[in-house]
Amino acid sequence: MNASCGEVQPVSVIVTTRNEADNIRGCLDSLLAQDFPRDAYEVLIIDCSSDATAEIAATYPGVRVLRSERGFSRQKNLGVAEARFDILAFTDADCIIPPEWLKTIERAFRRPELAAAGGNAFPPPGTSKFGFWSACVGHPSGGAIGFEANVTPGKDGIEFAAGCNSIYRREAIRAVQGFSPDFQAGGEDVDISRRMKAQGLLIDYIPDLTVYHKPRPTLGSYFRWNVRVGVTKWSLRRPGPFRIVFNPFFPVWPLVLLAGLLALPFFPWLLIGTAAGLWAAFLLSLFLATKPNPLLWRRRRRIGVSIPALLIIVPALIFIRQVGISCGEWKKYRVSRASRSAG
Repeated sequence: MNASCGEVQPVSVIVTTRNEADNIRGCLDSLLAQDFPRDAYEVLIIDCSSDATAEIAATYPGVRVLRSERGFSRQKNLGVAEARFDILAFTDADCIIPPEWLKTIERAFRRPELAAAGGNAFPPPGTSKFGFWSACVGHPSGGAIGFEANVTPGKDGIEFAAGCNSIYRREAIRAVQGFSPDFQAGGEDVDISRRMKAQGLLIDYIPDLTVYHKPRPTLGSYFRWNVRVGVTKWSLRRPGPFRIVFNPFFPVWPLVLLAGLLALPFFPWLLIGTAAGLWAAFLLSLFLATKPNPLLWRRRRRIGVSIPALLIIVPALIFIRQVGISCGEWKKYRVSRASRSAG
């Protein structure tokens, strides 16, 4: 269903949920407070929860709650099939949506050539110190840095739209046969973007298109999340065992390095000097070989991150992230190998 010329283009908002009882109220309260005509958008909750997420969502007037099998692609494909309107906006239950979000979407999609769009996912006001530092790593969707930490805008658009703040035309999704069933645990956003780009469809970055994404609040939840990111990255890249194991962040190698440091003769100056030199080399590699870290430094005053955090805390979280990703890739490789053997 499309609006006629001169009218507001209607939008279907699709939120996929799994055990989000603690977050769904904040998300829905913000979605139903949009500065946008209420009859020009709908909200669909595509749920596979075992908690009270669906029951809570059902108390909101006009919100449609649909039961789905578990899996990001399954849930999103169901949302696409059930949506009433042709502009489809996806976000996550742990996001708070600014009042102008739908207006920004509607304005951006007046460009007929635009097939899909992505934007920022800043940490919300009131985020804890740890949550803020983890968002400074640059994920998800650019985190505290902005989505330009993950993509390179240009005349041909951007590489992908991140799932927590991604908008598509229905015909663009249909042109690539929907979200792939191979990506039920994540990565479906990158995969569908790649297939759209392969067909010459335009995906663009909209700087004003922002949601507030709650970051992981503790070190344990942050590490577990990055293990799941590693599972996703294996599905996208399918690295072999040697590439996984000989990655310098594979857990064995940091432990070997630590053991080597502890085996040095106990001269404090030697131990401290060696550790400081290794850390300086790591910081230099982040600055020279990555995109998010230099951008974080350039935007540090606007973001409000301190120099000590830039030199110690954020790099440490980047290191932990990479170890977690490596663990996730190894886990997924082992599961995939066992599945092939069983088949």
